[in-house]
Amino acid sequence: MEENKLKKFLYSLSLKEKIAQTVQLNGDLFTESGVIPTGPIKDLGLPDDLDIHQIGSIYNINDPEKLKKIQQKAMKNSPHGIPLLFMSDIIYGFRTIFPLPIAQAGSYDFDLIQRAAEFTAKESYLTGIHCIFSPMLDLVRDPRWGRVMESPGEDVYTGKSFAKSVISGYQGEESRLLSENHVAACIKHFAAYGAPEAGREYNTVDMSNQRLFNDYLPVYQAAIEANTLLVMTAFNVLNGVPSTGNKWLNRDILREKFKFSGLLVSDHSAIEELQAHGFTKNAKLSAKEAIEAGVDFDMMTSTYANNLEPLILSGEIEESLLDEAVWRILELKNKLGLFENPFRGLDKENTGEFLTNEAKETAVELVEKSCVLLKNEENILPLNVHQKIAVVGPYGKGKFTLGFWASVSGKAQDTVTLKEGLEQNFPKENLSFAAGYNLFDSYESFGPLKAGIEHLNGPIENEEKLIEEALEIANDSDVILLTVGEQFLESGEGASKAKLTLAKKQLRLIKALASLGKPIVGLLYTGRPMVLTEIEACLSGLLLVWYPGTMGGQGIANLLSGQASPSAKLTMTFPRSEGQIPIYYSQNTTGRPLDEKNKDIRFVSKYTDESNAPLYAFGAGLTYTQSEIGWLNSKKEVSFDDRGQIKLTYCLTNFSEQESNTVVHIYMRDMSASIVQPFRKLIASQFIKLKPKTKEELSVCISKENLSFYDNEGDLHFEAGEFRFYIVAYGQEDELIISL
Repeated sequence: MEENKLKKFLYSLSLKEKIAQTVQLNGDLFTESGVIPTGPIKDLGLPDDLDIHQIGSIYNINDPEKLKKIQQKAMKNSPHGIPLLFMSDIIYGFRTIFPLPIAQAGSYDFDLIQRAAEFTAKESYLTGIHCIFSPMLDLVRDPRWGRVMESPGEDVYTGKSFAKSVISGYQGEESRLLSENHVAACIKHFAAYGAPEAGREYNTVDMSNQRLFNDYLPVYQAAIEANTLLVMTAFNVLNGVPSTGNKWLNRDILREKFKFSGLLVSDHSAIEELQAHGFTKNAKLSAKEAIEAGVDFDMMTSTYANNLEPLILSGEIEESLLDEAVWRILELKNKLGLFENPFRGLDKENTGEFLTNEAKETAVELVEKSCVLLKNEENILPLNVHQKIAVVGPYGKGKFTLGFWASVSGKAQDTVTLKEGLEQNFPKENLSFAAGYNLFDSYESFGPLKAGIEHLNGPIENEEKLIEEALEIANDSDVILLTVGEQFLESGEGASKAKLTLAKKQLRLIKALASLGKPIVGLLYTGRPMVLTEIEACLSGLLLVWYPGTMGGQGIANLLSGQASPSAKLTMTFPRSEGQIPIYYSQNTTGRPLDEKNKDIRFVSKYTDESNAPLYAFGAGLTYTQSEIGWLNSKKEVSFDDRGQIKLTYCLTNFSEQESNTVVHIYMRDMSASIVQPFRKLIASQFIKLKPKTKEELSVCISKENLSFYDNEGDLHFEAGEFRFYIVAYGQEDELIISL
């Protein structure tokens, strides 16, 4: 529809019709969704005269036949024939489930990440979904927070690069209409939701403008510059004001400073929760604060439905505020082509096409490039195919490796297990399997999912018996492949933890296996960094596999056998103990920094009972190849060009007999500035394939913006001075000092 016609259409709507457009409800109110609820279940108290088929949007119905029927009824009931907008919690794959975002980001292969997002968009589109609540771009530096899993991690550069890749994959090349096989992206959660006090879900966020502008806001801004069509507000209070009612945040920063013109949707019940925060005294004022802050959709409450009309009729707010919100809703529906075709994606012959060979191949490659090799004593990996391998732990045969959010649209039965992957790479007669411990202690908490999970996972066994079985096959092996970590409900929304160590039953098993004196290779399945200090010494090798998704077993087995070589890096620091949290690499220096010379002095910045250093730092990750890296620039050769960039050149050498997949990180340190800068900051990365016995010269361009910082008003500054650049790969680094 042309813009002038859409404007006329808007003003032809009655007040009640416009208010109905601002309401977003869970699809369970229309039909059985089969999806885990992602918010409180309660009586909404919607107005009696509201026909729910006339509202603006529903979410989390992922069945094309059901969506078709719901849209048909909506078109029939709406006086002006306004189609519903269908949204869903699709975070890292629709039916083809890819590795977690925190894992994907560690690949630093942003072209591959974009390709995976394209498959997610296509599967969503062919199901009838219009918008997905992804990517989640909250910077996070506290692994106690459960939603670490869906974040790109602790680093600004990594988050910005991830955001651009995923949004491009979801939305394609933006034009007047969103093209076939693409969906609208909804970034979340604006803003700073990833910094809750004590790592506790939904908790208060309190930080300086300095940290907000330099660390937390730039990732969202990168997504807006990549043309994301939707933004979701955060649950948290930010510096005393709830994000969903924060006019400065949503009007001044999001709309004015970042130039976002798209649709702003509340998170689940967030408008109603303004009262629970103590920000408003009743629902009417909650509606007023949210609409004045520019929130267009009220997700899963009756706050707008019950209160916008009396607010407008009494003159407490202008109807133009409502028109502004409804215009953005209609504009998005128009961009999706819904006025011309309300059954977008549902009218295709291949509707419901999932798990194509191309999607699965991409998933395998992303697993291979997302698993992080953290330890490899005496080159125990890759494993020798002639060894007898005891595979211990429930993830050996288990299918629950998709992670929390995959339960919305993924199916555990699609999973390629580790056993299936290993049997494609190793002789079956050399493999033996034992559970070692129960993945789940009980099935009672799964509610309607209980029967399906129990059927796939099997009965709960006696723990002593499981350890005995594990020791029996381990005794008869050359090497033990041990799967440990969290089960999928231990990470995700509402899964904050105070303790990040492995469960006691896993620790018992590890110690029993270690007593055999056999080499142990650990495979860590998790949605967050964990505290592994107690068990690290028991392991000869450690491969962090996160929750690897549908094709996890195949990708992991390819790495273990040497068919593929690990290259991924940690995008979030692994602490030695919970007491170090928050711990992250880009901390500011102090006036009394700890170093080798003063480590025995009391009055420096250190712990008395723990090391300052993490167990595994951001950027850690080993490979199977032997290589070398170093700068080629001299100090005099570097200066800004006409585009405000400097060009840095380095040499990369692969000494090995096999191809090397390598992630190169380039860090910067501003040695003195009017606002203290981080000790080190990642400003560029390159994913490089290097042929055997090859030396290659490569270059990277760094913009002046990368060497700048924001002040407390959010203005960007470059200050001339001395800069140090560090190039890091293969566990080596080289330093270059330049005055600019």
